[in-house]
Amino acid sequence: MKKISPLIHHRTSVSLPARAYRKICAARLVFSRNGFFFSDQEVYRWLLKFYLSHWRGDGVKTNGLRRYNVRGKTYEIHPLYINQMLHAAIWQRALHSGESVSRMLDVAIRIYLPRLLEQILGTPRRSKISERNKLFWAARFRRRRHVYQDVFINYYCKTSHNYRGMLEYSQKVCMIPKTGLTPAQIWHLLQNAA
Repeated sequence: MKKISPLIHHRTSVSLPARAYRKICAARLVFSRNGFFFSDQEVYRWLLKFYLSHWRGDGVKTNGLRRYNVRGKTYEIHPLYINQMLHAAIWQRALHSGESVSRMLDVAIRIYLPRLLEQILGTPRRSKISERNKLFWAARFRRRRHVYQDVFINYYCKTSHNYRGMLEYSQKVCMIPKTGLTPAQIWHLLQNAA
């Protein structure tokens, strides 16, 4: 099997409703007004990580992908450049649940984009954010019932048997919270996780 790396990016595309992409553009504008300049790809990466780390499904594997593009909605194709580790984890999730990557990103934009804004703009950092803005975003963030931590995502796939008509393999995605790690652990995870 081909070795995957978090240091190499996988280039693909997603099909998003025009309204969802407008939300991304609006969020990037709010970030830039407050001194944070993020690309679409960085925002996508955060949102997909949030989506992966907070999915709580425990059902059996689906029998196929669900229909995503609904008639009457305007969809646009946008590039998606994420590292191979995150891409493998997202695809494992897609194959298991029957959700397309485009659908996962669309849902993440609706659910997790406001949380991402609150989390980044409400935490104390050196930036051009005024104290009034920081207090506003921090108050919104505190009102959230569930506070989501940023995580490293690690993906493993191991083939245990591939001989005489039988293929057996296992896939595993590990979510490692970024808080409470030593500098050596962080350095190791930066090289080996998404």
